[in-house]
Amino acid sequence: MKQAYSERFYLNRAGEDAPQTVRLTLRMNAPVDGQMLSEAVADTQRRYPYLCVRLCTYKDEHGCEHAAFEDNPLPWVVNDRREPLLLMGREANRHLLSFAWWDDCIAFDFFHAIMDGEAAYRVLRTLLYEYCRRRYDNRLSADGVWAADSPVSEEEWTDPATMPRPELPLDLRSLATKGTQESQQTAPNSQQSAAEIPKVVNIAADPIAPVTDRHEVVHIVTDEAQTMETVRACHGTPAVWLSLLLNKAIARLHPDSVDAVPTVVLAVNLRKALGTPLSHHALVGGIMLPLNRAMQDSDIGAQIAEMRRMVTLQTAPDKLQAYFWQTFERMNLLEQLPTLEARHQAMSQVKTISRQYGSTTLSYVGKANMGAAEQYVRELRTESCTPYLISLQVAAIGGKFCLTFMQQFATDVYLNAFLEELQRQGITYEISERHPMEIAPIADYRKNSN
Repeated sequence: MKQAYSERFYLNRAGEDAPQTVRLTLRMNAPVDGQMLSEAVADTQRRYPYLCVRLCTYKDEHGCEHAAFEDNPLPWVVNDRREPLLLMGREANRHLLSFAWWDDCIAFDFFHAIMDGEAAYRVLRTLLYEYCRRRYDNRLSADGVWAADSPVSEEEWTDPATMPRPELPLDLRSLATKGTQESQQTAPNSQQSAAEIPKVVNIAADPIAPVTDRHEVVHIVTDEAQTMETVRACHGTPAVWLSLLLNKAIARLHPDSVDAVPTVVLAVNLRKALGTPLSHHALVGGIMLPLNRAMQDSDIGAQIAEMRRMVTLQTAPDKLQAYFWQTFERMNLLEQLPTLEARHQAMSQVKTISRQYGSTTLSYVGKANMGAAEQYVRELRTESCTPYLISLQVAAIGGKFCLTFMQQFATDVYLNAFLEELQRQGITYEISERHPMEIAPIADYRKNSN
């Protein structure tokens, strides 16, 4: 049995209204063969023993509840319909992940507590290779892919929360060890205090379109070569460039926000800073990229340069380490509460607080790099649960950028503003599909604690 450490942030947040699950969907260039996919999933499961677990709970000698993971020998489930299974439930064999297929699509559903996008891409590469060598070419190259029979490194199991803490500079050391009320005055996903952060355009508190409980997903596809030519012309990166376009769209829609600025929370990978490049754990932080008033009248090159400067400052290794250990200490503080439900309730304000520090959020893992099997893929779509009313998930695969725009608005005013920013940059796009969000629910493990 392995006790939960890094996983606790998502475990404490997860609930019926925000299950903290992710769906990655590969849209293939031909109908999916369900039997071949089932065989590929079985082979993929052999490669990732640390993901073959079930969530359990136990009480310590003081009667306090804690979450842990134990081995789950049951097979990963492959569902032959689009609707996601209940993760951790009986239909998913108690696993924290499952798969589905329909028409030309293969979906991978997982609970964010056990992995993030970086780790999920590894699983997807293995699955895609194992499927495509059966479906298309039995001599398909496995270069760049962890095939089913490739060795498993001990480093893949490593949870940085169980490692010795690094020696941090004095100005960051106190931040990383705070577990007091004072530490709650720092912004989520940031090393800055609330006083240092400009007021944010809160589109949840001051929306210009009706807000709904319904999450809608819009899949936008652009040509990678055309997009990268534009990005390089202004000396940008895809993540910074798209963050700027989101900010510019919100700035146009909220021109009267005199004392507030649009701000994107950009997801960042903590592995390199923590010295655990192969870890499967969910090691994601966030940095804040505001479009400050002084920047809004500048040309796009100057705006990109300033935002890249912000990225450099906020992703210094010692700052990302301080962020990780600060989160760890906050979760330690919550562990003092006696029940899993009490910790969940203590995290209930995360959504409200997050929206005070970010207008939107964006995540870009990087190029998918699916190897030789990538030639058989048309799109890679990403749906996820975030605290924000607008989220943008980005994937690059098969010569395309796949932008998944998720919104909770009754009209397309924010979507259209973002699409207009793409057009202003000369980007041709296609909306390939739109539908209600389809992420997996989770079983109520708090209620079923044992």
